[in-house]
Amino acid sequence: MATENTHAIRQLPKLKSLLKKYRQLKNKQSSLLQLSELSSSITDLDAFYQGLESVIKTLLATDSFNIALLTPSNELQFTYCHNPVEKRLHEDLDVAKGRKSLTGLVLESQAPIHCSAKERMALAKADKIVLYGSVWTDWLGVPLKRGEQVIGVISLQSYDKKRYFSEENCQILEFIAEHLVTAIDRVRSRELLESSIQQRTIKLTQTNQELQREIVERQLAVKTHQVLLNISELTTKSQAISELYQALHDEINKLLPAKNFYIALLSENKSQLEFPYYCDEKFTQPATRKLSSGLSEMVIRKGKPILLSDSIMYTLAAEGEVTQCDFSSPSPDFALTQAWLAAPLSNQGEIFGVIAIQHYQDKNAYHSKDLELMRFVSHHIAIEILRQKTQQQARKNHEVLEERVNKRTQELQATNLNLRMQIEERRKAEARLYHDAHHDALTQLPNRSMFSERLTYAIRHLKRHPSHRFAVLFIDLDRFKMINDTLGHHAGDQFLIEIARRLGYCVRDNDTLARLGGDEFVVLLDSLQAREDIEEIASRIITSIAQPFELEGHTLYSNASMGIAQSRVGYKDASEILRDADAAMYEAKSLGRGRYVFFEDSMREKIIASMTLEQELRQAIQSKQFELHYQQILDLTSTKTIGFEVLLRWQHPTKGLLTPSEFLFMAEETGMILDIEIWVIEQVCLQLKRWQQSKEYEHTYIGVNLSGRHLIQANQLAKLMALISANTVEPERLILEFNESAFARHTELALKGLKSLKEFGVKLALDDYGAGLSSLNFLHNYPFEFIKLDRSFIHALNYNDKNLSLIKALHELGTKFGYQLVAEGIESEVMFKKLQTVGCQFGQGYYINRPGKIVGNNAETDTENENESYLDTNSNAVAIIQA
Repeated sequence: MATENTHAIRQLPKLKSLLKKYRQLKNKQSSLLQLSELSSSITDLDAFYQGLESVIKTLLATDSFNIALLTPSNELQFTYCHNPVEKRLHEDLDVAKGRKSLTGLVLESQAPIHCSAKERMALAKADKIVLYGSVWTDWLGVPLKRGEQVIGVISLQSYDKKRYFSEENCQILEFIAEHLVTAIDRVRSRELLESSIQQRTIKLTQTNQELQREIVERQLAVKTHQVLLNISELTTKSQAISELYQALHDEINKLLPAKNFYIALLSENKSQLEFPYYCDEKFTQPATRKLSSGLSEMVIRKGKPILLSDSIMYTLAAEGEVTQCDFSSPSPDFALTQAWLAAPLSNQGEIFGVIAIQHYQDKNAYHSKDLELMRFVSHHIAIEILRQKTQQQARKNHEVLEERVNKRTQELQATNLNLRMQIEERRKAEARLYHDAHHDALTQLPNRSMFSERLTYAIRHLKRHPSHRFAVLFIDLDRFKMINDTLGHHAGDQFLIEIARRLGYCVRDNDTLARLGGDEFVVLLDSLQAREDIEEIASRIITSIAQPFELEGHTLYSNASMGIAQSRVGYKDASEILRDADAAMYEAKSLGRGRYVFFEDSMREKIIASMTLEQELRQAIQSKQFELHYQQILDLTSTKTIGFEVLLRWQHPTKGLLTPSEFLFMAEETGMILDIEIWVIEQVCLQLKRWQQSKEYEHTYIGVNLSGRHLIQANQLAKLMALISANTVEPERLILEFNESAFARHTELALKGLKSLKEFGVKLALDDYGAGLSSLNFLHNYPFEFIKLDRSFIHALNYNDKNLSLIKALHELGTKFGYQLVAEGIESEVMFKKLQTVGCQFGQGYYINRPGKIVGNNAETDTENENESYLDTNSNAVAIIQA
């Protein structure tokens, strides 16, 4: 038993030590729990700092600590300092000292710092910190971190030489720092929220005030509108005039201070002023009085509403506009009046009275905007007064008036019905206009505008969805112009309608078929899977159009030339893809029509080359880059020169000398051919003058090939004859040559034009006979003096003499019909002799003479080789100056 007591006594100190540690741990746990609750429920930082004092004192056995935070401008600011030893330490600190202190070092290193008094002195001697305040025994500081960002420092100071900070103290302080950052963020968030709420509240208050003002203004406007409506309705009711005046007074009083209101009327002889209605807080209704210089009379004189205050009234009195006594003695109009508002009563511009309101206390009772209100009220009062005057007559004519009113009502109802019908018609017309603006009037297909819109949408869709595929088919009908010219425009329209119907059967429901104009149709094939889909639809269209057409008892045939442009991401707008499809269509035409061709980049190059040629040709006309060469024409019997044929050359700035086959097709297409021919005629006439002056070739002819446009256009034929008359007095020395293409379509017009030229005095020649149809009709019905045999017809004599019999027969016919033969392209002596034997009168060719320029009065021979010279031929499509 004694042993057990001895053991217990020995364990007692140990138990006391454990009890002490238990109490310390319990206090620490309680303090940390208190800190956690404090940081989670804090609403004010000062309260948090005060609560933090007891926690730090409990956990760390010190109550001296500082808290420094970074401002938005990155300056260090000491926000809280609790130091019983140095109570004014917080006031002595500044920004510079704060940065160059142990607190600044913690901020810079972003890590805890534990520093003794000795280490502090060493740092000061090394000029790393600045000493301030009393000397403490130990110092501990940790950074305040929000994630990786340091926002400040909390530091502890110990002035007890027996108390130093441990590693555990550093950990506890770091834990306190985390809760401090949480509290700071919570308070700042709350402050921001409260600031936001306050600003929002201010804004909502302002908005509410504005809405209240708008509501007041709106209510005033509604009230004004209602009063005006009531006034307007009052004049339509049958009631006594006194009741009307009272009702008007009540309505005006709803809008304006109209406690004092009166109506004054001129007598029949306009010498007195009557007061049928008078309501005033100071005076009773006045009797009728003579006109004077009162305010009522001033309104009558001026004939418009007037607003006056007391000061203005005295000014008017001083100027003599109104009587001074009206303001100094009791008067029924304006005695002691502070504000006065009145408007005249009129009938068709003639003033017969006044309506007025006045205020005895407030000179600002009325405003300028009230003038219009008074004008409106006076208008309706004038109407009612006049109505009362004519009431007796109205009763007599009541039945007639009733009938007229009923009739007018019926008319208004009919007018209203008519207006409704017109509105409906207008709506339908607008719908028709929209349809007409987006559809072709003949075929009812979409037009260019609608097609461009849908094609533009397809291009935009392609940019968003590159895998989407579509294609444009450009369709041009062959032989349409011939059908239109032969059977007339009505048949042409029916033909186009049938084409549209057939095309509609060939395309799919999601495709867009449109007519651009004339015989041009386009199709937008959407949502394609493969190129075979395009080819299938294109083949279907060509096959359908190739079927015969039955129009007005005629069986007609046509074909379609089709260009196809497939979708590309590079297309920017609808015009580009239409341009490429159009280029492919022209390529299909050039390959033989009745087919389809897919667009390739080389086709665009051809178009660009064509545009370049057109531009250069226009420049050539302006700069006169052309020159004329002359080829001699001989009498084959006497071998004498009878004339020359003029040949056109283009001296191109970069390409050298060009023959007509390289550019005249473009001149014909663009109409520039006429400008070129004008220049040729002028130069030929000038050459004839030179020969006449030099007596050389004074009796020779010059042959010029011209376009058939001169024969089928009356105004152009007149210009041609005027041009010749202006440049030569010997038109008989000109031989105007035309080939068969000039008479192919407009036979009667061409024949009429030839006869006019014959009467004018020039000589006529049919060029290139034997190269085309070579109808005998040209020989006996047309006034040609020369028939020029084509060089291909003459060239055949080299290997076959069967054409000799034809030439001989033509010669014999010429003696009967009055024309002479001219052989072109005589290349050898054999040809020359054969033509002599069959009676051909004239000839030209390289055997006789090579063409050349005229230098002075001599010919400068071309240096072209012989093969090149045979490029100088006219195609059937171009009737122009022979190359």
